[in-house]
Amino acid sequence: MISKYDTSTKDKVKVSYLLYSTLLELGLNPSNKGTIYLKEIIEYIILNNLYDYSYNEILNRFVKSKGYKKANVKFNIKNSLYRINYKKAERNFEKCLNMPFDMYYLSPSKLINIIALKYRD
Repeated sequence: MISKYDTSTKDKVKVSYLLYSTLLELGLNPSNKGTIYLKEIIEYIILNNLYDYSYNEILNRFVKSKGYKKANVKFNIKNSLYRINYKKAERNFEKCLNMPFDMYYLSPSKLINIIALKYRD
């Protein structure tokens, strides 16, 4: 698969920092393992150009490449999103993602797709 970002440059690091700050501004806990998995999955989508794949397909590829257990990753991501700071998410959602806040977007598949598409260009 062709990567948009050259791994020999600082593009990957730049995307990584931007992703982490976006997730924190949306009210996710930085020490939660699910937040870390979210960041890693979004980076994986961007680096491998997996925008047209379903959440389950991306998750299967991700856990296979990292050697993680799928059940643990899914549980941690859901747990992270259940523990989100809703007031902070509502306040910063439009600023971070250029779209109005809706609880519908706080599901794992929707949030991952929205954020990955934001950093696509």
